[in-house]
Amino acid sequence: MSISSLSASTGYQINSGLQHGPVCNCPACTAARMASIATPVAGVTPPSPSAIYSGQTLSPDQQKQLDELRARDTDVRQHEQAHMATGGALVSGGANYSYQEGPDGKQYAIGGEVSIRLAGGQSPQETLRNARQVAAAALAPTAPSGQDRAVAAEAEQMAQQAQSEIDKQQQQQVQQAQHNPAIDTAKAIFAAIAHPQPSSKGNAVDTFA
Repeated sequence: MSISSLSASTGYQINSGLQHGPVCNCPACTAARMASIATPVAGVTPPSPSAIYSGQTLSPDQQKQLDELRARDTDVRQHEQAHMATGGALVSGGANYSYQEGPDGKQYAIGGEVSIRLAGGQSPQETLRNARQVAAAALAPTAPSGQDRAVAAEAEQMAQQAQSEIDKQQQQQVQQAQHNPAIDTAKAIFAAIAHPQPSSKGNAVDTFA
């Protein structure tokens, strides 16, 4: 059974109404972008975006946006950690995050992805275990995404196929056992012991003329 790898992912997007951002050309934003792409120099620590923005007071809209980004960052990380904790060895690598810069100049996770390996095992039993674990990992977060549910559905389909193969194997084993000559012989012996046939020995009467 060959199953290609799937990814359980969660994507979020926040509509930014910030006064500062990637297209802003104010001195602070320009310096932040330059600092983020500057080539590191040994012994020199470039200024962080948060340090550049630290002297500014956020507007109410910016503060609201920052609170949303912080909450989203926490939610995204918890979501992907739930996938990884349940997926165990079937998780390929760690979580990959996409980020958005906040009004404080820091990067916040707004989307994440965890790759989960959905593949057949050496036996139907192993395939069934793998599929059930993938399904559990995909649905592990409190609020599974549409992609999570799609992965779980694929895993459930694989689990059903594996269970069908297991049932077929068990039926074949039962049929083989029912037609086993050794078992038939043993059954006949036990039946003879349990229900012995009456013997005609001793029923003859000797007569003398």
